[in-house]
Amino acid sequence: MASTTFSVTKGGFTFLDNATASDVLNANFSWVRLLDLRVVLFGLTHSFASDLDFLLVAPSGVGFEFWSDAGAAFSITNGNFTIADSGASPLPINAAIPSGTYRPTDYTPTEASSNWGGLAPNVTINHPAPNGTATFNAVFGGMSLGGNWSLYVRDDVSLDVGSLEGWAISGTVALIVKPSDFNGNRFSDILWQNSDGTPAIWLMNSATNTAFVGVVGPFNPGPSWQIKEHGDFNGDAKSDILWQNSDGTPAIWLMDGTSVLTNGPAGPFNPGASWQIKATGDFNFDTKADILWQGADGTPAIWLMDGLTVLTNGPAGAFNPGPSWQIKGTGDFNKDGMSDILWQGADGTPAIWLMNGINAVAVGAVGPFNPGPSWHVQGTGDYNGDGRSDILWQSDDGTPAIWLMDGLTFLSGGAAGSFNPGQDWHVIA
Repeated sequence: MASTTFSVTKGGFTFLDNATASDVLNANFSWVRLLDLRVVLFGLTHSFASDLDFLLVAPSGVGFEFWSDAGAAFSITNGNFTIADSGASPLPINAAIPSGTYRPTDYTPTEASSNWGGLAPNVTINHPAPNGTATFNAVFGGMSLGGNWSLYVRDDVSLDVGSLEGWAISGTVALIVKPSDFNGNRFSDILWQNSDGTPAIWLMNSATNTAFVGVVGPFNPGPSWQIKEHGDFNGDAKSDILWQNSDGTPAIWLMDGTSVLTNGPAGPFNPGASWQIKATGDFNFDTKADILWQGADGTPAIWLMDGLTVLTNGPAGAFNPGPSWQIKGTGDFNKDGMSDILWQGADGTPAIWLMNGINAVAVGAVGPFNPGPSWHVQGTGDYNGDGRSDILWQSDDGTPAIWLMDGLTFLSGGAAGSFNPGQDWHVIA
């Protein structure tokens, strides 16, 4: 992954006296997650500043009251404000508020969802200092940017009114590399390997058209080297190739389209043939792919990577579930921007470990029931577009199924598609 800046602007609206007004801004972005967020207010006018409370609600329903009860009885006339975690000072409580950049600020009293007319009662409202400890990036960091962002403005005392000429959200996002996008054109490509070991890539520019078809790399590493996965290991928004030798040695080819920029063994040592690469993911949300391993005894481990260099490595989670549990894939099940681990037991039970780096923050079996060993976890994907990974299954008889997930919570599930293609067809990805 790589990062880039963004800004989305919306027109203004008039505040209601002793009531709540709101507006919705659509951030039409996909495959991006927030690294840094700020709110910009244009042409803010109000005759009694401390009447104002501002609340930003993300598409996920999480809210952050970034401005509340500041400015005492002073008026604001056509002010332009940026509210950002990097602001040099908080909004003043007993002084006029000149145009400028400020940190999120919430003075007493503390507003709950019931204080905001028209706000859904289940919206969680986070508060910054001095009334709380939250920040923009603590609340929204790692979230998907895409969707409807809502700005609520509460005038909490009668007699004084105001307006806003426009507002915006801006900041920095991580660009999530689409699967096997080797040239950074936002289209997935097809990665091949011949039985003699030769790698090849088809660079795609639609579902049917190819921009390049051919062998890649400076040499054929031979059949003892197997392509295990792909991921953006150096943060240039282009997929790279992750290899493992039959003796256990990992290696990475850093790619630019069909050209190999750098290649070599990954990490400081060879863990040996008893350790197998299971998947890649971004476990620490640094916009670079990491390597997920599992030992023959069941132990999971993670190498946090920067290119070919291992930053941190060690067993993942607090315990070894044993060889009867197998890692089936990675995905972001709780929408925090960090990859999680999907497991399945020998008896069919699925489980998820929600991760933060190499640490598991929550673990448990998932779903309303165990579908049994005749059902196999085949992968993950976001099937309902809510920014959270879901589980893809296939039965021994060929039937595909999907469980829609929210963290460890099962939302809904059932057979996928209009028919069973039969057991001669196997889900690949």
